[in-house]
Amino acid sequence: MANTNNNGTAQSVTTKDFNERVKRTLVDKLDPQPKAKPAPRRFRTTAPVAAD
Repeated sequence: MANTNNNGTAQSVTTKDFNERVKRTLVDKLDPQPKAKPAPRRFRTTAPVAAD
């Protein structure tokens, strides 16, 4: 591989290279599990008992 002059500037990455890198990093990752939905809130339909 030829030596290239890198003076601290960012090197461009093609979309194909980027996608390949992402695929390699995600190979061993587990699929995120869907979180359970919270229980529906049950609101009281009757008025609270007034304490005297």
